Amino acid sequence: MRIRSILSLAASAVAVAALATPAQAADAADGAYFIRDVRTGACLAGGEGPLGGHIEPCNPGTVWEIRNQGNGLAEIRDPRGANRCLALSPVRIYPPAVWVDECGRQPDQWTIQGPADEVPVVISLYRGELGHLTTEGRRVVVSPDSGRPQWILERLG
Repeated sequence: MRIRSILSLAASAVAVAALATPAQAADAADGAYFIRDVRTGACLAGGEGPLGGHIEPCNPGTVWEIRNQGNGLAEIRDPRGANRCLALSPVRIYPPAVWVDECGRQPDQWTIQGPADEVPVVISLYRGELGHLTTEGRRVVVSPDSGRPQWILERLG
């Protein structure tokens, strides 16, 4: 009986540690990346306006800068705009859209789950509680249903 209690306590401690430390977070180094949809090979693009997130053929306009925040979360920044991040759109539609907005104005912290060595990863808003980045046709949205690896981080330079 006592061994079960100890094992149960140890399992609980491991579960708490796993939640507190993002062990699955990718080691995506800070830098410039194409973020490719694994199904189409197209790249994540910010576009214009609050419904602007979409995929398109990779080009210089689809480069993103990943900046780790030191807490298991990262900002996905538009390197062409000062202080502009991939964020949840304020437009109330389902599934929620993404767009590029001033960093910190809308939810814009992402967890990248997977090995980040040009193998598919999951990109989740915060730690996934708000959903995962996915595509709906050409649109890029945040969905609670798609926690599967869908994006390839292709480091540039």
